[in-house]
Amino acid sequence: MNRTDKFEDIKQIADAVCDQEVTPEQVKQLEQLLLGNPEAQRFYQQYVETHVQMQADHIPNMEVIRRRMQVDEVVIRPVSAHATAQMPSINQPPLINQTQSAAENHQAPEQNKPKLLKWLGLIASLLLIAFAAYFLINTTNTNDETPLGKVISGRLHINGVGKIEGQLFYLGEYLCDQTVEVELNSGDKIVLSEQTLLKFYNATEISLKQGQLKIEEASGKNIFISGEHFKVSSEGGALKVDLSSESPLITTSKSARLIPKRWRPKHYWPFDSKSDRAVDFAGNATGIPSKGATRVKGLIGEGAFFFDNSADARINVGSGGGTAPATGSFSVTDGVTIEALIVPEYTGSTEGTVRDQRFGELDEIFRKDQTDKDHRLLLSFQNDKGKEYLRPMGDFKESLSFGLYLVGQGYHELKLPLDGKENRPTLEELKDGKPHHVVATYDVRTGLKAIYLDGKMLAHYQYPAGSKMLSGGSGMANIGNSPNAIDHSGEAFYGIIDEVAFYDFALSPFIIDQHYQFFLNNRNYFGLKPSATRLPSKLEIELPSYTSISLDPITGLPL
Repeated sequence: MNRTDKFEDIKQIADAVCDQEVTPEQVKQLEQLLLGNPEAQRFYQQYVETHVQMQADHIPNMEVIRRRMQVDEVVIRPVSAHATAQMPSINQPPLINQTQSAAENHQAPEQNKPKLLKWLGLIASLLLIAFAAYFLINTTNTNDETPLGKVISGRLHINGVGKIEGQLFYLGEYLCDQTVEVELNSGDKIVLSEQTLLKFYNATEISLKQGQLKIEEASGKNIFISGEHFKVSSEGGALKVDLSSESPLITTSKSARLIPKRWRPKHYWPFDSKSDRAVDFAGNATGIPSKGATRVKGLIGEGAFFFDNSADARINVGSGGGTAPATGSFSVTDGVTIEALIVPEYTGSTEGTVRDQRFGELDEIFRKDQTDKDHRLLLSFQNDKGKEYLRPMGDFKESLSFGLYLVGQGYHELKLPLDGKENRPTLEELKDGKPHHVVATYDVRTGLKAIYLDGKMLAHYQYPAGSKMLSGGSGMANIGNSPNAIDHSGEAFYGIIDEVAFYDFALSPFIIDQHYQFFLNNRNYFGLKPSATRLPSKLEIELPSYTSISLDPITGLPL
């Protein structure tokens, strides 16, 4: 995932700022996105600087200068004496007065007026962008002459920027070469372990870069502690954040709330829109239902689709813009998750398909294929035998099957047998007329491939950690059918599908169970009231009380 994709929400607001179309609501949202997040602040500043530079390239002898001080600023100025004579300084407000005087004295030819107006427009635009960059980047800075607290024991060392006067310390970045205890002005006492590196943005925002931080005596004031892929709020209580291992560890007291860096699906089809399309409320893969997929009452929310087991039982959600292998929004690098609510009426027929009598009836929940070939992705009900690409190997009869391609391994399918053994349901038990939550995941970091049913992992296979997967391309993706089976019903789904989501990372067991619990309480996967609106850019997750919780080092989600 590149930085532009990572900070897509910030980029969109930055574009609005640069186009002078930013709204007050967007400004508030931007402040929240930048709050206590140095990486996001750097991205925003660099993005705006680039835009300013592009504007400046159209104006002779202009330059963009970035000065590194306690804070960052963007300066736009002429670079030569000739340019200074031609263009008023940005620091000279009487620019318009000078223009008016020139016009009154008839010193400027009439033909130069359009050019002068163009200069005024460009200067005004650059001023707006520079002001917005300076103001918004520094919304999190406070007066550095106000101490944040005092050192009770140990010693803080300034790491680049900071200020220490006796036992008092100010905003800045500090390194601990021994255990250090500090007390904030709010009364919160914080213990920092040896080799902890952290940055104080103000009295309530701390960026922890390495080591361990523990709020031992809490004042009741909310303190935000951010890591590379997460932010956690103390909710006024004691809290411990430990970055000494690969997976950050959060230890809560009475309450704490987590804001993970990555939680949004790449695509999300809740089917709650009144549109004749299957609107994607997370990405841009709005689907087109065929006549064999009809709207019904939602399993949660307003809508769902009933698939009638015919060749036309499908929703085509496109290729995600893919044109070649590993391109488009269905191309992933960190892993994948396919998630859905289903009421299946799968028969499990063993009569075979048109293509091969070894393969009984297939009911596709989600499949991306066609020209993707071995790089296909699928989650489906199957009843087949003799497949050589199953991992683990075997003949499983009725099953849920999850297929994908791994570099160095090839295309493999994982089976969840519907045999009633080892806490697995039978097909008949799954066809009880009630909604069921099905999730298929693959995590590149760990190499774990798994299928979950109603919040529980019931099938898995372990690949070598770091095994890369390959997906995406020009092939179409279908909900409720195979994009290859356009003229027969052998792979059509029979039953109801709702709340389909596609992620470019693996959901953790903690989050999968949480999604299922939210569904049981008539909420969508994210704990929100079902609605026909796009997902928000930020999500807060309430953490369990008095518990230690590891976080995924890629997403910041609880494991």
